[in-house]
Amino acid sequence: MTNPPQPPEGGHPNEGNYPPPPQGGYPPPPQGGYPPPPQGGYPPPPQGGYPPPRQGGYPPPPPPQGSYPPPPPPQGGYAPPPPGGYAPPQGGYPAPGGYPAQGGYGGYPPAAGGQLDLGDGFGWAWNKFSKNAGALIVPTLVYAVLLFLVGIGVYSLAIAVSPDAVSTYSTDDTSFSYSMTSGLSAAGLFVVFLGSILTFVLAGAITSAYYGGLLDIADGQQVSAGSFFKPRNVGRVLVASLIIGVVSSILSFCFIFSVVIGLFTMFTTVLIVERDTPPIQAIKESFQLVRSNFGSAVLAYLLALLLIVVGAIVCFVGLLVGAPLAGLILVYAYRKLTGGQVAPRTP
Repeated sequence: MTNPPQPPEGGHPNEGNYPPPPQGGYPPPPQGGYPPPPQGGYPPPPQGGYPPPRQGGYPPPPPPQGSYPPPPPPQGGYAPPPPGGYAPPQGGYPAPGGYPAQGGYGGYPPAAGGQLDLGDGFGWAWNKFSKNAGALIVPTLVYAVLLFLVGIGVYSLAIAVSPDAVSTYSTDDTSFSYSMTSGLSAAGLFVVFLGSILTFVLAGAITSAYYGGLLDIADGQQVSAGSFFKPRNVGRVLVASLIIGVVSSILSFCFIFSVVIGLFTMFTTVLIVERDTPPIQAIKESFQLVRSNFGSAVLAYLLALLLIVVGAIVCFVGLLVGAPLAGLILVYAYRKLTGGQVAPRTP
């Protein structure tokens, strides 16, 4: 028998004609394992088969049959939430009991069609007034005195800077008469103009602070006299009051027009104070709310107006009771017609 030829030194036997793999599978990899893959990923497997897996384990198994990958996010993706949770929507959270902050920037108009029982409303207003009499009467008195003093001061200063004051005196055998007339100079008229602006701004701040305290009562919060000295959203209240005042002045030739404007804008200040609604939007929403609940709104408006008139008739002292009651009734009507919160009566 002829011996098989020996491979050349350093070469492989039968070079160019590889023998079949030894029994049992592929030979073990060379000592030390495979070199790390080149930067950028693994190269494609050699033609004819895949190399054995790397030392250190096998790749993760495929997902179990029947599972689906998570759905892709919508085009544009979702922004990740900030650390600590989700941020509230722009504009803040709604005030207690009311609707989300609104005014043309993402909120919702107040709902209409709520139930309003004016008998229950008056009973609720009286209950809240009696339980918070001191907190309501003190700021009402302070504001009334303040506005009175400002008016007297402005008028006195206007007369003082007007040198045209004229006094007339006459007498005869049977009677005696004395009269004084005062004409305001340009300086006096200017003082009156500035005083009117001051009074307007002061009245807007007072109204916003007063309604803020009344809304706190409707929310069931404990109030004090100080709760009614915290103006809220004064700038927007002033702008809305100016718009309403200008329209009322234009239509002042007919008294009924002024009454109608007052009726349809009765909830404007409440909307601004509670929800920081822009002035034009607040006027529109008040108009819509009154129109959608016309009968109930008219009764609430007339009841509040009646309380003011009766309070003024009783030597203006009755306004210390009538004004808070009228404000509470308007707040009650607003919350009921919008489906908002009204704190229950307290025993």
